[in-house]
Parts: sequence; C-alpha cells; structure tokens
Amino acid sequence: MPSPLSRDDILRLLHALNAELKTAGVKGQVNLAGGAVMCLAFNARPATRDVDASFKPSVAVLNAALKVAAKQGVRDTWLNDAVKAYMSDRGAFTAFLELSHLKVFCASPEYMLAMKCLAMRIGEGFRDEEDVRYLVWNLGLRRYEDAKEILERYYSLESYPETARLALQELLANVDQEIAAHSEKKKP
Repeated sequence: MPSPLSRDDILRLLHALNAELKTAGVKGQVNLAGGAVMCLAFNARPATRDVDASFKPSVAVLNAALKVAAKQGVRDTWLNDAVKAYMSDRGAFTAFLELSHLKVFCASPEYMLAMKCLAMRIGEGFRDEEDVRYLVWNLGLRRYEDAKEILERYYSLESYPETARLALQELLANVDQEIAAHSEKKKP
C-alpha cells in the first residue's frame, strides 16, 4: 500500500507541479476536493491517499504531474481527476495557493459536505463518514433539514445514496451528544 500524503507532502508536490508547468510554459489550475481539502484547508486529518481534483489544461497538468511523480518517487496517480464524476456545475471553490504557473483552489466546506455525502463509503478503510462528521460540526449544523438544504444546493436529493442520507440523519440526531462528549474529553 502506498504511503499516505501529508499536508507537507501535498504542498511539496504542488510546488513541484508548478515548476514542471513553468518549464513547459503552461499556466494551470487545480480545483481540489476530497482528502486533500480535508488535510490542506481544514487540517481535519493528517494525510490522504491521493490528491483528488479537476484541473486545466487537463493534458498539460496531467503530463506535469507524471513528471513530478517520477522525480518525487510517488505514485503516478498522486494527482487524479476521478473526483470529476462527483463534481457539480454549481460547486464552490476558494483560492488556496497562487504560484507563478499554478493556481490552486479548494472546495468550500458546504460543497465538500455535499460531495462527501454523494460519494459516501461506509466501513473500515474509508474516511467519508469521519469527514462528514467533521464538516457537520464545523459548519455548525444541528438539524437534518439544514444539512439537506446545503446538499440540495449542489445536487438533487435523489442523487445521494439512501445510505448516505440515513447516515447523515443519524449523525445529526446524535451531534449534540457527540459534541458534549468531545468537550468533556478536552477538560482537564
């Protein structure tokens, strides 16, 4: 199993990607989603398996990413666009990093919640439920109706798997208890 990418690893790889784009004389843009956003923008977890993103110009950025992989000793798929299947044309991104030949944007917390629910995988080895919990807490959501309103900004409610909707309902039914328990752990 490949080593996970830490926040520092991702930043190093993005800077290396900028250098490759500069050498190619290309200006690129990367719109991050998934675990990379949870690491970089939210500091919600220490690492991720890969960097999920959409990017343009896609061929030039992908070619540069392959060169980075070879030079940095990471998987060829460290930067991949598989997440495009979950992206909405109403998605919201915020500027994260601007380099000479690369602009990096991160999905907003609300958009991340919608994408994480749409792609939610439950079980060992998956981080989606944990990420959804983090986003719910940090968005201050306490009611399913409030979360549902966010989800519907990006996709129709029917687009979300029933297991994801039920998991979100259960999470929100217990969120106040979880927050209280978490606060108790922090007390000396």
